[in-house]
Amino acid sequence: MAAPASKSRVTRRVYALGSLAAILFGYDNGIISAAILFIPHELPLTPLLKGAVVSSTVVGAMVGALVSGPAADRFGRQRALLAAGVVFAIGALGAGVAPTVAVLVLFRFVIGLGIGIASVVVPLYLAEMAPAGERGSVTSLNQYMIIVGTALAAATGYGLAFVASWRWMILIGAFPAVVLVLGLLAAPDTPRSLVRRGHPEQGRALLAGLRGNPAAADRELAEITELERQQRDARLGARMSAPWVRRLLLLGAMLAVFQQITGINTIVYYAPGVLTTFGVSEVTALLFTFLNGLLNILTIAVVVRAGVVDRWGRKPVLLAGLVGMSASLFAVGAAALVLPAESPVLFGIAVAAFVVFTNTFSATWGPVLWVVLAEIFPLAIRGAAMAVATLFNWLTDFFVSLTFPTFTALVGAGVVFIAYAAAGVIVFPIVWWCVPETKQRSLESLERAFRKGTRFRPEG
Repeated sequence: MAAPASKSRVTRRVYALGSLAAILFGYDNGIISAAILFIPHELPLTPLLKGAVVSSTVVGAMVGALVSGPAADRFGRQRALLAAGVVFAIGALGAGVAPTVAVLVLFRFVIGLGIGIASVVVPLYLAEMAPAGERGSVTSLNQYMIIVGTALAAATGYGLAFVASWRWMILIGAFPAVVLVLGLLAAPDTPRSLVRRGHPEQGRALLAGLRGNPAAADRELAEITELERQQRDARLGARMSAPWVRRLLLLGAMLAVFQQITGINTIVYYAPGVLTTFGVSEVTALLFTFLNGLLNILTIAVVVRAGVVDRWGRKPVLLAGLVGMSASLFAVGAAALVLPAESPVLFGIAVAAFVVFTNTFSATWGPVLWVVLAEIFPLAIRGAAMAVATLFNWLTDFFVSLTFPTFTALVGAGVVFIAYAAAGVIVFPIVWWCVPETKQRSLESLERAFRKGTRFRPEG
């Protein structure tokens, strides 16, 4: 491998490619909230088919998440992200020109495969590239760029709403996917993945470029190599079945489920539709989504810039997020139960609650879940374990996205939002008791602590 470029050049390239994959995740996941308002103008949709168009992406994400973790462990993080870029491009092109609902559902499933791969591999890629003291902020770039992608989807949806062009809403996602593929063809894998796959010298050269310090690179490489040596002879099944690993898998799966049962994707997928039931036009609802997306970008930019996740710690941020999200959903749920459906007051409360909820999520559970998942699993099974946790995240997302219209029709949006608020209240003590604080620790020191069953405090 050639001598590494300067630290800033290597770091910018690595973070930019991981960020672009996350932008595609956000765009392709978020654009359906606008497109679904106009698809029925051309392709007839029953309520069941409407749910299928939305949730088919989630099903694809489940499959993509499940296969991408082991693939990333075996073939490397860079190749897994390259596969995601190819899949994103194929899915966007196919869905954008779909002649029937069945074809649309099929290619939305394909898009979901790319989203699932990105949801597992981008946090891994960023976490394994970042130094310990910056890992929370760097890995938070994943959620920041997902929010950027979601905001771009909202802007595109609003702009194209005036011509009701749902096809171009979807097709636009193919262009950044091609850029991602071209960029990844020359991108490096992570140092830990290189060492694990038998390329220690390439790993050292990359670490020297990322850290800008050969001595620090040698120390980090020694830690990685020693852990890999200890685990080399263990089979994957044996690694996954170790009691301490099972506890971490359970914790990761629980956190992944908790992120979804707090109700985020009821807002991502259905906020424009909910707002139209409160007496506003489709264009007005999409304008709110667009403006809220811009505010989301500002919120998480402040969080990343201030290093909140690394300074405050993972657990305090998660607990604060539960308070803000539950309070905002309870407010809109209670208002929907006592106010007339087309009341301007109800619309105002709903807008304020959705703004508080989505911005709280963007600052807390959005980024911090993926930071924690990328930190707690041992190197030997990190990709596979991330895939398991992410699968639970997408399974819960599928349940939420498929059932929200039905539950809303049966009991009303007010009851549904209050139920999600109650879920946040239930989750609070579980997070308080079960989630370890991982800030300012190297991935290798975390692994040693978890293996020993140590309840530790962060270093620094």
